[in-house]
Amino acid sequence: MDREAHDELGPPGLAEPLNAAPAWRSVAALNAVSLLAQLGQYGLGAVLLPLALQARGAGAGAVGVVGSAFWLGMLAGLLSAGLLVRALGYRGTVLAGLLCSAAAFVATPALPHAVWALPSAAIGLGLGWRWIGNETWLYRLAPGHARGRIVGVHETLIGIASVAGPLIVAALGTLRADAFQVGAAACLAALLPLVLARPLAAHEAPADGAAAWRRVGTGAWLAGIGGWIEGALLAQLGVALAPQGLDGADTARLLTAMGAGGMLCQVPLGWCADRYGSRTAAWLCAGAAALATVALLVGPASTPVLAAAAFAIGGASAGLLTLGMVHAAEGQDAAEIAQRVRQVSLLYTALSACGPTAAGALIEASGHPAALWWLQAALVAVLVLLLARRR
Repeated sequence: MDREAHDELGPPGLAEPLNAAPAWRSVAALNAVSLLAQLGQYGLGAVLLPLALQARGAGAGAVGVVGSAFWLGMLAGLLSAGLLVRALGYRGTVLAGLLCSAAAFVATPALPHAVWALPSAAIGLGLGWRWIGNETWLYRLAPGHARGRIVGVHETLIGIASVAGPLIVAALGTLRADAFQVGAAACLAALLPLVLARPLAAHEAPADGAAAWRRVGTGAWLAGIGGWIEGALLAQLGVALAPQGLDGADTARLLTAMGAGGMLCQVPLGWCADRYGSRTAAWLCAGAAALATVALLVGPASTPVLAAAAFAIGGASAGLLTLGMVHAAEGQDAAEIAQRVRQVSLLYTALSACGPTAAGALIEASGHPAALWWLQAALVAVLVLLLARRR
């Protein structure tokens, strides 16, 4: 095993903390920012618009375009975040991201449905800015001996959005502006804890894009596969289940189960990564995703089976992103952490953007919404192959 692979997927070393005495008030404040912002930007941003379009009679192709626009907007935010951090600092970058997403939520109900890809992309853009600004700031404060658990706790907190967002959609519906207003309010509420975080000097060197992608780590690929799985389900689950008579509220409840899996599995996975290494934790994710996909392909399409499968896939897909972030937080200095966070987040977001469009095209080409499950099976097979081949 070469040193690069060991650093990425072996048992994490007990590196010295970047700050000997982490500013726990700032850590708590930045976690609160992520919790509130994630509720609006992700919990509602990734779910509300596709379900609202489906409720208005849009097909899988149109739903896929709007779903992918969210991830493409996030990708643009991630790519431009370094420039923004250098100009505005971490706090200014997070502020810009929150305001961008809030404005998009407010504007969406007044726009024609044909152009909803634009506000969807704007919500994702704001998420990308907030992600890099907030997470790089937070991980620079994390002590090295417990980074896996700190990342796990952080991912659990933001995972609440994956549960609360679909619940809000199920309760308020998609045909009125209420859920959009909640999305904007959540983004604006995140401004309150933002003012409590201690300022930290940004160390964002201009990114060398070619150098950043010469050695893409396995952790980034794991996060990317998790993103593709998650992106496809968030946008196309309702389309895939429509022939079984499930409506938007039913789909939102299943997405809630998926979000619950993502929320509850992150701390155990972070502990497993600290104790046994990220490769072992990734194998657990692959096994859970494989079992869930088999259940969807061959099992009865009953609500308990669907809910259990959604829970397992949610835990596995979000867990793969957590493991990617554990890898990112293992950097030895601010510049390395920033580069790793950028690499993981870019690959995760780029492949997440492929999920809704690829699933929509496959469903429309085959004429069978259940083709979504075959796409998931193929992705799990790629994940297993990646883990089996990489040393």
